[in-house]
Amino acid sequence: MKAVRISFFRFVKEIFFDAMLASISVLPIFLGLLFKFGVPFLETFLVRKTGLSEILAPYYLLFDLTIMFATPIMFGYAGLMVILEERDSGVMKYLSVTPLGTKGYLFSRLVFISAISAIYGFVVELFLHLSDIDLLRLIFGNIFGFLSGIWIVSLVAALASNKVEGLALSKFSGILILGPFASFFIEAPFKYLAFFLPTFWFTEYCLHENADGFFSLIFSFGISALYLFLSLREFVRKGNR
Repeated sequence: MKAVRISFFRFVKEIFFDAMLASISVLPIFLGLLFKFGVPFLETFLVRKTGLSEILAPYYLLFDLTIMFATPIMFGYAGLMVILEERDSGVMKYLSVTPLGTKGYLFSRLVFISAISAIYGFVVELFLHLSDIDLLRLIFGNIFGFLSGIWIVSLVAALASNKVEGLALSKFSGILILGPFASFFIEAPFKYLAFFLPTFWFTEYCLHENADGFFSLIFSFGISALYLFLSLREFVRKGNR
């Protein structure tokens, strides 16, 4: 465990050594503050201009979910660049044969950083949420974010051959954010075309209180677990080449 802890702190130091990666890590707070204070102000302005009773208020949950889902992606991106550099330079293969081992490397590079992003996202949403989302959904949402952070990073790392490709592929991970938009703006049955997005099912859970919501929660975690298994397997296989 000591080797994992040392490796993790070195990993974090490498992230914050890069100003761009470090700035990405504070984006959730910036977005949280922007949504918390900017969106209600804009809602008041638009209501006064249009005479409608509400415009943005029905979508406050969408803003909250965007922060919740974007946080592991932002943190994951910051760590992904370091992981790809270590793999390109052969550091990953070297560390896997040290006392740290492959499992220790995965913990220090994927599990710990994703756990931090989940806690970070929970705190941001706890104090800066717009909607009346309850505590249970916040907890489930950040556990969901924890799993998402791991499989997104490992999937992009497995598919990318170098940092340039990793940068390009990481942008496609933003497709996860489209899940909530499908739930909010596309009518059934067409919205179910987004069935492969775990974020779609988690949004359905947040929007429904009945059995549909419960099964949507199960689907969201089930698909995440499947992606987690497949991406980690490919990540380890490619890292050991």
